Amino acid sequence: MQDDKIMRIIEWNSQGAFRKKHEKILSHNPDILIIPECESEENLKFGKLTPKPNDFIWYGDSANKGIGIFSYSDFKLEILTVFNPNYRYIVPLRVSNPRGAFILLAIWAMDNKEFTETRYIGQIWLAINFYKNLLNLPIIITGDFNSNKIWDSKERVGNHTDMVNLLAKNKINSIYHSQEKEEQGKEENPTFHMYRKKDKPYHIDYFFASDHFFKNELKLKLGKFEEWNLLSDHVPLILDLKSPIEDFVFNETFSSLIKKQLSQLNTETQNRFNDLINDLSTKAKSLNKLDPFPDTIKERKLLTQKINWLTQINNIIEKINNVC
Repeated sequence: MQDDKIMRIIEWNSQGAFRKKHEKILSHNPDILIIPECESEENLKFGKLTPKPNDFIWYGDSANKGIGIFSYSDFKLEILTVFNPNYRYIVPLRVSNPRGAFILLAIWAMDNKEFTETRYIGQIWLAINFYKNLLNLPIIITGDFNSNKIWDSKERVGNHTDMVNLLAKNKINSIYHSQEKEEQGKEENPTFHMYRKKDKPYHIDYFFASDHFFKNELKLKLGKFEEWNLLSDHVPLILDLKSPIEDFVFNETFSSLIKKQLSQLNTETQNRFNDLINDLSTKAKSLNKLDPFPDTIKERKLLTQKINWLTQINNIIEKINNVC
């Protein structure tokens, strides 16, 4: 952007095939671009099919679709070593340039057929609780949440309102709702049109920001259906705000957050599975570094799957005790 004190962050679910759709969104000159449903670097073919960014992070289980974060400015992108791949696809990043740094939580909320209570907003709820120590830092949370207050009644480990309230307690609020003075669930401007039909509008993409950013002027613009429906079922969210001017230190490790998660199990579960819990804590310490990235992520997935099962057992034990 022309003013080096202003940064532009754009979030847009391109509905796949970003390599064929980048021209229009890049014409809006993003400094940082978050693309849910994005292909891997292998498929994007930087310099041939897609303009090469200055920095790029991609995460996904299939080369055809994941979440991509692009820097088209001097911002550097780094996945935090606390990254828990159990939450698909919610990626914590440190974004920095010579002027300062902030945390970016990039989101494409996914289904979970194995644990249905943790699908979509459930994934986000678990992720922000796991990454709770990030919430007191300068942070921006954005992406395709696949969520709205209108679906609060669906059975989840935490619903949309729970998430909004937890973030608000940490002085993190929705930029759209603050700017437009609208209530959650009563948005007049949709971000998504199911099947690309104008009569099926929903508001499911968001920008949340900590008060570090609200202290300065923020301006959020939503794309219009008529301009974007030929490319995607989502419209872009374009945010202009002051560039960060401070750095920060974050000392948590993957194993320290895993230990805190395990400590939340009830006493009976901890006593019954003491050996397994100790083994998981020890294994987590060996996974504190992300290098080599693919192998470490695979091991973290296996470890967190076991914790998922422990959590399910823990919940069943609590239900049994409540009935008895």
